[in-house]
Amino acid sequence: MCGRFTLTVERLEDVAESLHAWVEADKLQSYRPRFNVAPGQSHWLLRSPLGRRELVPAHWGLINSWAKDPAIGFKQINARAETLAQRPAYRVAFMERRCVVPTDGFYEWHGPDKARQPFWFHPPEGGLLLLAGLYEAWTHPTTGETRTTFTIVTTAATEPVAQVHARMPALLAPEQIDPWLQGPEPRRLLQAPCAVALVSTAVSRRVNSAQHDDPACLEPEHGALASGGSRGPRQGSLF
Repeated sequence: MCGRFTLTVERLEDVAESLHAWVEADKLQSYRPRFNVAPGQSHWLLRSPLGRRELVPAHWGLINSWAKDPAIGFKQINARAETLAQRPAYRVAFMERRCVVPTDGFYEWHGPDKARQPFWFHPPEGGLLLLAGLYEAWTHPTTGETRTTFTIVTTAATEPVAQVHARMPALLAPEQIDPWLQGPEPRRLLQAPCAVALVSTAVSRRVNSAQHDDPACLEPEHGALASGGSRGPRQGSLF
């Protein structure tokens, strides 16, 4: 699964430039680096509804357009790749509203319940991780407010994530962005694991609380096992 992630890049303009995406100028000021994005919170997604890539804010946790209770979003933060085409909650979005969730790492936990150790999985040289996602627009039945929401597609974990969890986000390479957003056969992109290198860093247990969202979340946890990680993402080219 994917229950927390990061996007620590200092400027949204750099993310947009790396993704060749348009973003509304008045949205840029609302951006801030994130070190512990949790379900229900706002993040950014990349979509291409009219053939032009755009970055837009959205809430994590997909709320179907027909849903009466927005709380369903907390049950739909992840969608299994194997059943996207069958499940009513995701079937239409899988065919018509695919997106990419830009991050630079995600967290998984390992160990006994009272001493669970968070691990941050990220590219060894820093840069963006592109997670496959789906999005929906939901309108509040009373206020009329329209909210864009998304879910992250998950698949069977590969190394090194498989050491701590059976599932992981479905990762995309930069050249797979357009085939995922607009291609006629998105299933093929989910059937073969994307060869994106990852390392894990054992990080601070501050991550365990969604109230903590600062650089200290990525402080190394000394004494915990990790696979070749290093503190913090390197800036520069995002790919």
